[in-house]
Amino acid sequence: VVVVGGGIWGCSIAYHLGRAGMSDVLVLERGELASGNTSQAAGLVGQFRASHLMASSIMETVNRLSSWQVHHGEDPGFRQVGSLKLALTEERAREIEAQVAQARRWGLDVELISPREAQARAPLLDTKDVKACAWVPTDGYAEPYTLTMALARAARSFGIRMRTHRPVTALTVKHGRIAAVETAEGPVETETAVVAAGPWVEVIGSALDLRFATVPIRHQLWVTAPIEGAPRDMPVVRAPDLSAYMRPEVGGVLLGGYERSPKSVAMAELPPSFTIEETEKDPAVLEEIGGGLMEAFPDLRAAPVIRGCAGLPTFTPDGNCLIGPVPGVPGLYLAAGCNAFGIAGALPVGQWVSELILEGRTGADTSTQAPTRFGTRYRSRRRLRTDCESIYANMYSLSKGAF
Repeated sequence: VVVVGGGIWGCSIAYHLGRAGMSDVLVLERGELASGNTSQAAGLVGQFRASHLMASSIMETVNRLSSWQVHHGEDPGFRQVGSLKLALTEERAREIEAQVAQARRWGLDVELISPREAQARAPLLDTKDVKACAWVPTDGYAEPYTLTMALARAARSFGIRMRTHRPVTALTVKHGRIAAVETAEGPVETETAVVAAGPWVEVIGSALDLRFATVPIRHQLWVTAPIEGAPRDMPVVRAPDLSAYMRPEVGGVLLGGYERSPKSVAMAELPPSFTIEETEKDPAVLEEIGGGLMEAFPDLRAAPVIRGCAGLPTFTPDGNCLIGPVPGVPGLYLAAGCNAFGIAGALPVGQWVSELILEGRTGADTSTQAPTRFGTRYRSRRRLRTDCESIYANMYSLSKGAF
């Protein structure tokens, strides 16, 4: 098996294949491992989801990450600080109450707490506008690079090879099925390939005239200087009414969110040498997202932003991933459409792809993630872009939100 892409999804796929007993696996990465979107991720690991599949999958992820050091002998970078989801309107409060009841039925340890109890966990919070709050004690965040390297080392322990600075230029099909992965250093013959290359999947697919229902959309994060009174183990905070989130980061906070007018990107229009670090950043988005957060967390006003970053996570028209065999090309599999929860979704995605390759089916019902589910609806890239941008802009909305 050749895995195209050495981000956290590619490393997870390789790890799960090795764990299942397949060591003849090669990962090809155009830069360094974890140097693409993984390097720009917030790493939130939240189990409080609208989808039963993703809620149960990430509950299992939390269990696995919590015991990773026992089984693998190293820290995977998971910080189990808990999470708070705030309602700043009565309508949102009703939504959160319903979500808590549903999540409890699914087996998640979650409870409604008072604004004062929320402030005790996040001392920077001004509770005057907080109507309700959900508390998930087992949530947290993963340090993206640390977790990716833990997966890569575990994969290598199974004999899996990883080659960096080996960009894939094309895929070769012979006799109707995948036959080789082309690189600048020559072809790598294989009967099975997985494209897990983040925003570059559209470029790789276009070489075979394949179009995938996914669009890269810029997502920005910022890190503040240390803030007095901000505990290093402060919970992850989601404020969906502000389309924003934050978590602790080196004495300060990391904050991000979903802008109302998202910026999508066509990778084919960027130079071949483009790297994620070159993604355009827009200070106006910080003002849009940060303004609301400063109302809920007034101490942020005195905390200068010391670093910003931006990535290009791939979005789909319904907010679900694209995981599975590529129709019409036996031996070719796709793992794309992270919808900005690539870190939390890495372990389930790796397991699903491994199961599909080795067993022909997944243990869970992943039909909602099938690459074929849209049929011919998105022949128009313009329509695809519009619908994917809508998913991004409404990620936390009451009518369409996934979290």
